[in-house]
Amino acid sequence: MKENNKILQLINVAWRERWSDSQWGINIKKVLPRGVSGDVYNLADCLLQQAVIGSTANPLVLNYLKHSLCAHLVSHAAVLRCIAKYDKLARVYCVTALLEFLLSIIDGITCRIKSEETLLPSAMVQLVHWLMQIFARSVQQYEMRGDMSAEQSFMLEQSCKLLDHLTQQQFLMAMLYVGCHEEVDALERFRELYASIKASLTSSNLTLSSLAAEQQLKQLAYIDVKNLELQSLNPLPSAEKISCCVQPLLAVEVLLNPCKDTSYYVAELQMLQRLKGYSNTRLFYEIIRAGFLTLSNVADTSPDTMWGAFMFFKMPHIIKQLHALQRVPGEQPQPPTDYIPELVEALELLIEDNLLLDFMDHKCSCNIIEFLLNDWTKQQLVNDVHVKKFASQREAASLLLKKCDNGQQTPSNINFIKRAEVPLSGVLKTLCTNKVQDMVNVLCQVPVGNSFELILSVATVEGRLKTFVSRLIQCNENSKPIPGELGKLSVIRSTLFDVSFLMLTSIVQTYGSDVVLPERGDSFFEKWVRECMMERNKLKNPRQILALCDESIVDELLLSLSKPEAAQLKPLTWQDICLNLPGVLHHVLIAWEQETLSSADVKSILDNIKRRLFSYSVCATSFLCAYMYSVRETELLKPLNMIQQFLAPLTNEELSSQENAKERLALSYQIIRKMQHDVHPAPNTKSRLISHTPLIEQFRECWRTVAEAGHLPVKAAQSLESLLLAGGASWLVTQLVEQLIGCKYMRDMAKCMDIVFAVMHLDIERTTEALLQYVVAPMILRRQDEDINEPQSLVLARLCVYCIISCLETRSSASAAAAAAFKKRSRSHDEEELATTANAAKVRKVIGDGSDNSNDFADANSIAAAGTNVAALLSSAPSAAELRATPLTLKEPLQSSVKHIFRIFMQFVSGDELSPKAVFVYQFISLLVECGGGERVAPVLRLLPPLLMQQLLKVLATDDIRVGLISRLYDLRLQGGRQAAVADLCLWRNMQLARHSIHL
Repeated sequence: MKENNKILQLINVAWRERWSDSQWGINIKKVLPRGVSGDVYNLADCLLQQAVIGSTANPLVLNYLKHSLCAHLVSHAAVLRCIAKYDKLARVYCVTALLEFLLSIIDGITCRIKSEETLLPSAMVQLVHWLMQIFARSVQQYEMRGDMSAEQSFMLEQSCKLLDHLTQQQFLMAMLYVGCHEEVDALERFRELYASIKASLTSSNLTLSSLAAEQQLKQLAYIDVKNLELQSLNPLPSAEKISCCVQPLLAVEVLLNPCKDTSYYVAELQMLQRLKGYSNTRLFYEIIRAGFLTLSNVADTSPDTMWGAFMFFKMPHIIKQLHALQRVPGEQPQPPTDYIPELVEALELLIEDNLLLDFMDHKCSCNIIEFLLNDWTKQQLVNDVHVKKFASQREAASLLLKKCDNGQQTPSNINFIKRAEVPLSGVLKTLCTNKVQDMVNVLCQVPVGNSFELILSVATVEGRLKTFVSRLIQCNENSKPIPGELGKLSVIRSTLFDVSFLMLTSIVQTYGSDVVLPERGDSFFEKWVRECMMERNKLKNPRQILALCDESIVDELLLSLSKPEAAQLKPLTWQDICLNLPGVLHHVLIAWEQETLSSADVKSILDNIKRRLFSYSVCATSFLCAYMYSVRETELLKPLNMIQQFLAPLTNEELSSQENAKERLALSYQIIRKMQHDVHPAPNTKSRLISHTPLIEQFRECWRTVAEAGHLPVKAAQSLESLLLAGGASWLVTQLVEQLIGCKYMRDMAKCMDIVFAVMHLDIERTTEALLQYVVAPMILRRQDEDINEPQSLVLARLCVYCIISCLETRSSASAAAAAAFKKRSRSHDEEELATTANAAKVRKVIGDGSDNSNDFADANSIAAAGTNVAALLSSAPSAAELRATPLTLKEPLQSSVKHIFRIFMQFVSGDELSPKAVFVYQFISLLVECGGGERVAPVLRLLPPLLMQQLLKVLATDDIRVGLISRLYDLRLQGGRQAAVADLCLWRNMQLARHSIHL
């Protein structure tokens, strides 16, 4: 109080003696203790009280207050708070003087010391509330009286000027935004005042001097982070005339996860839509174009049917869900229509791509647009009017193509895909019945030609694969032999067991047991798969398989198979035989090694196994493959030759002795070849994993194919997946980034980045970890003076951010358990690619010299592998909202990777000089905020080192960093987040003032 009294006395003396500003400055410093701010003694409050003590303001005392601000004796926050407390708004002259005073200082408002930072946000809230009260009182008086004095009109004019200055100052708007998070009820007060002002303006027809004043008041009342400037580094959608991101991403996802629920693809595409800023029209166009592009270069049967099924069965549901999810919550639903307007607009864009559509018409031997849209009319995606319109636009081109073909073109699988839906429904319906003969008749027709593959493709993309498998298992269980049943009924039942067992085994080989079978199924087939079946990446211990055998049954089987005409086999179930065949083969192998059995004897036993049921040869091969993993290389030839004997063709007489034997035999051959190839690929196999060509050359050849195509062909995606398995994530990501930064033109760089981003979804978690931990930092440090500069650094930063966001959203808590359960994924490969990393480590090359006494068997060098493996990962997918929900905390390895890159960033900005490294840090953080939209990347932003942004501000001496970036970096709901934001904002403000030489 003692100092306060001295200050008041000094003000009175200064006013009486009419001191100049400099005299006031000299004398006030004698009163204030050295190094102590005038805020401690309410200097600003004392001066302001004296300045507006009468009906008019005292300009001399206001000058003293302004001088105290310039001399840093008082803070801006204290002055603003004191002005905002002035409640005698009826004193027009005083209020006008205060408004003019604020206009004179508003362009220089900042914080000089740490203690002021905590006061400025709340001071800004109070000032805005005071200003809006002036507006409200003025317009209400005009509304009541219908007139306004010259003084009041001038005051309102000054209020509009101050409002304009305030909204133009991004620093002040940012402080107000922070302050509204500190005082949670402030926005409610602002909006009440704004509503009152708007109502009065409307009823009184008052026109403010500034036409933008009402909009500016609304901006203050509904202040949002969108009002704060953020320099955009992500390219606008309009800048990308042709996008290369949707097709590669869908190519990878359909390759890895064709069984996924529609919501999985919807969530993936929504993530891409947010990153790219696409409208629904653009997104739908890119999705359909991606389907046609991929189908245009698919040659292999399996990807052809899978992509065709995806295009015709899955894509319509994806488009419908994307359209439904665009509805704003609370918005009035649109009246139902028989088409989606955005899809029609997308088709109008697509119809202009004559080259692509001509190629598809030629490949599919039809007007592909008409063929596609005829089905979409049933799902109310388009209507008949649109079908006729688009079909007519393509009619002339289609007729010309037909004339050029001269009727010589073979039908495409695309024409049969739609027809496969009806057989699938028929098969599922038949499997629900208990009519054994009907089930046999239907199932034995399925493996004919490529019908089985077509049906599986349709079942996969429609989400009916698990239903198909469960009904096949039930059918297999119901086919157990009935005691006393003989003759034709017994044969039919054995055929049903055989064909259902073979189909189930083929499906498990294609998709993986983790995907299609429940964890603890108790059926015979599920137990056999768990304990006996050899799967890729799931080795079986041959000793454990032999432990399941019953020695008495093994002896009987051995006797029966050795001398079938003399032995009397006791009645055994087919299930018992399947489980005990490993014991028989083990005895045969030992006897053959010890030369107790000749090659002819072994051949006879194996032929007898195959003649009974073809599923027996599959069970036998499974054990032999497991056995081959447990023996030395010198002991591999005999089991290999035994497997080859199961692949030997049957005579016509043997085939005619069983019903539908040809189809079942072909399916068993396919299964056996896959099992054999997984264990021991033939030396002449052209597998990309088992190759003498260096990995780097294989990668360059594959990437050359991608560059020439301009998109990601399915075969190239398969090759890149194999390279990921063989070379590891770090190696592949390094090669991809080298290709990216090697581009010379911006257009090529943007296209390359989109494809690289999609390729990294082969395993987004591992590749993102490799990118952040092992690739980015060393590459920037090693090559910053070469080609890691603009624009390469910006594209590299964008790739990092895209991968973090995709990895973050993909691994939500709702799907983490499912992802962990299905960590091992089956993948689609062509005929030449069936080995995986686990198998590649155990590949043994057997080069036979013909010296063995196995002249009745094929040499190991001649053993070939064949078959096609369709990729899939089937799981019960959550909804799109659940799948893409942002977790509160990051999961490993993403969390450790982000922490690592942020530690590297601290080293990058630790110096005092501007460098490409510091620019990369800015680009990374800015893109993370811009692309992530704040809330979605909040778990990542929480890991930012406390001083990173301040150090970056000091190093980056440019105007690139805006207040919008700083305000979005921190969680303003927390006190720590607000303090960090205000500290960074004040540093930014002071640097801006110093840079532009603004002196108060």
